[in-house]
Amino acid sequence: MPSQADEEVHQLSYLQKHMGNILSLLSEPTEGEGEESLVLSMEGFEHLGFLLQFGDKGSEGIPLSQAAPFFANSDPDMPAVPVPAAQVHEWILQNIASALEHLTERVSAKENGPANASDQDVAMADACTNSIKVLTNSRGPSFIEGISKSSYVKQASDLKGSSVKVINCHDSVIYILAPLRYATIYGCSDTTIVLGAVGKAVRVEHCERVHVITAAKRICIANCRECVFFLGVNQRPLIVGDNHKLQVAPYNTFYSQLEEHMAEVGIVATTNRWNELLALGVVDPHDSLSHPAGVSDVQAESATHLDPDQFTNFLIPNWFGGESPGSTKVNPFPLPDAYMTSQQRNQKNLGEIKQLLKEAPLEENRKRELSSALHVYFKDWLYASGNIRQLYCLQGD
Repeated sequence: MPSQADEEVHQLSYLQKHMGNILSLLSEPTEGEGEESLVLSMEGFEHLGFLLQFGDKGSEGIPLSQAAPFFANSDPDMPAVPVPAAQVHEWILQNIASALEHLTERVSAKENGPANASDQDVAMADACTNSIKVLTNSRGPSFIEGISKSSYVKQASDLKGSSVKVINCHDSVIYILAPLRYATIYGCSDTTIVLGAVGKAVRVEHCERVHVITAAKRICIANCRECVFFLGVNQRPLIVGDNHKLQVAPYNTFYSQLEEHMAEVGIVATTNRWNELLALGVVDPHDSLSHPAGVSDVQAESATHLDPDQFTNFLIPNWFGGESPGSTKVNPFPLPDAYMTSQQRNQKNLGEIKQLLKEAPLEENRKRELSSALHVYFKDWLYASGNIRQLYCLQGD
């Protein structure tokens, strides 16, 4: 399992390699040719805040435009003058290089000498006066790893810190019903993962056929395939890397303490930007098995909206029985009209079917046969879908 520092080195190396492409997407053309014709506005520069944060170790960070020399002294009453993208690129690469050098030294020192508790909290702000900061919790993240063919639930009292990493879980349903700062989902497949309220960011990477349900400040999706994301997010979802057949939809569940957890980490239910996707960068054919060598870079694939007719509510079981302590009784995120209409139509159809079955002019023995047949089909569906495991977990088996 890679250490926190190893992961930070990997992430910075990725940014170092692809920053040129990212800046070209955020830049605006001017007169001239080549890279020298591209300039970056302060607004475009601030978009890099999805990926980078600057500040001293342990701080909440400062606006990106104030950390850089380009816009730090701009008059707030006047529009800032755009700067050459090449100049921004050079400055960012210098900071990344300094941070990588510092991290490498820390990793080397840790491997060759006695471990120190402070090594677990590596901040790149130590590398230079104003450097990129890697945010970690002093107590470290909680790991949920290797869950297979089961249901798994964690509440706030079960977690040692405010960050969670779900790694290499397969064919399962995982509930993390807690207020969090950060959450990472990595290398999972055929799994449904419910994250409570995530106040900073969710990152989902290298997953296949995963359903993610989360209320979060922001989410970043990288190198995923055939995944569906049910989102209540205050910032635009960021999609990077080599993704295929992703779908997004509005948030579709609740649990009793959800609104309490959202308030604790600063998520606003009235703002949901689930459908304002931001796809950054291009796919590097040398990094992906899906593109043969020599093929030109292609634009990163975004995600489509889930068909409203396929949208359903996700029911979170009352795992511990009794009266729940929270006050949330419904999904706090308003549904878009198309999804609300589809949901109401499905509920109406279900009610009509129930009424038809109830009023069917059948003798008692035929009603029992019909009821038995419905139970058999429902049981077959439970086994085929894997949901039978959740019933066993609820029963304590």
